[in-house]
Amino acid sequence: MSARLIARTESGEILYDTTKISYGLVKSGYLSYFENWRQLRLRGINVDPNIGSSWIDQGVPGEDQYGFTLENPRSPIAFLVGRGVVTGVKENGSSKSYLFAGATANTKYYCFDLMQDDNADGPSLKTWNDDSVLTFNSGQPALNVIAAIEAPTYGALDSRGRPLTAYINGYNERIRFQDASGCAQVHSLVNIPLSAGAEYAAFLPWSRSCGIIDWTSALDIYGVTEGAFGRIGGISFMFATPGRTTMQPFQGSSGANTSFYLLPVDRYPTALVIKTAGLPFPFN
Repeated sequence: MSARLIARTESGEILYDTTKISYGLVKSGYLSYFENWRQLRLRGINVDPNIGSSWIDQGVPGEDQYGFTLENPRSPIAFLVGRGVVTGVKENGSSKSYLFAGATANTKYYCFDLMQDDNADGPSLKTWNDDSVLTFNSGQPALNVIAAIEAPTYGALDSRGRPLTAYINGYNERIRFQDASGCAQVHSLVNIPLSAGAEYAAFLPWSRSCGIIDWTSALDIYGVTEGAFGRIGGISFMFATPGRTTMQPFQGSSGANTSFYLLPVDRYPTALVIKTAGLPFPFN
């Protein structure tokens, strides 16, 4: 039987177990601007919407993409402090860039990955399992999830049965595009309070997507996706457009309100939450 070391918090909760594969902090900092993604609109009324060439870039500013880059990542997960929804990954050789929309240069990230046998200076404790896979390295700040919070259900319905907000007790905000051209989009959020004064970061393992009927934007319908992020005193869930979704005039009655179209309600994602106190920032 392999040797085993278990560390617990003062309240008796397991902090780490060396027989389990652990995650450690590999990078933290502020998200950086990468590029801008436009929405897509049909190039004509008589084209087939099922063909990619039928769609062209919108002639208005799109959604700025912010992110960070890792070298040789294995299975990273990124916790955010400040707004952001995951949009994708760009590869360049051995490096990968992880992109977020609805974010700013003030959004902070804490990225964890499977612990590695890195050769860092100074003494450290390292453990391997029976298959010679490294499970723990005390030279890396360990991931310590302190809460798992499920996204709330949807808000009140309009006269046509569509949610007016993505979350009960939530709210919608109009966010101006970056060039202040007058174009805007809607973010729908809900704030979940935790201990006051502490800063939290959140990670959403999977998310939902749907359409938003934006009555205040010439009655367009466009795609939005879900994210979660931490802040001082709690976390928030949000829906925002990731960019490169379709944007079309809505064919139907809006009910004179912004509302959410085909929002999945048969299951709800759960955000993992950490406290940022004690974690190095920035860190690479």
